[in-house]
Amino acid sequence: MKIKIDEITEEGLTLEVTEEGKKLQELKSVERFSIIAPLKGSIGIKRSGVFIDIEGTVSTAASLQCSRCLKKFDFKIASGFTNRLELGSPRAKEKELSREEMDITFFQGEELDTFDILMEQVSLELPIKPLCREDCKGLCHRCGADLNEGPCACCGKDRIDPRFARLKDIKLK
Repeated sequence: MKIKIDEITEEGLTLEVTEEGKKLQELKSVERFSIIAPLKGSIGIKRSGVFIDIEGTVSTAASLQCSRCLKKFDFKIASGFTNRLELGSPRAKEKELSREEMDITFFQGEELDTFDILMEQVSLELPIKPLCREDCKGLCHRCGADLNEGPCACCGKDRIDPRFARLKDIKLK
């Protein structure tokens, strides 16, 4: 849903947004994850002068790939967020930002897209290194077997790289 900036008042707008279907399917080819449940959000938008304050919640579920064992797993997302947008471009290109300015996003345009706002929050909630479970053992670095399913065939064997086999016979004093 797109909202024209001019329609946002000081009293604000409250929106209940649900996205599913085609728009979420388009993300599969672009993002490193796929949304597997409807994207639901509640967004409150208020405007005061050049600032637009956005407060809301988002919930959905994503399918991620474990960074250790490479299996797909479902990751539930439910979080609240606040954003502050300043209309127009930044005042100075090279300037040290104050603490208050660090939380402001500069925005140019005629309308806000609620889908983009919610997807930004979903992206921020995703783990940098996704794990299917905290104690995931990953894959064997030699044979590639999934160590969560048990020890692999090569772990018990004393494998020596043939290039270093002669070093085994060296006696140290």
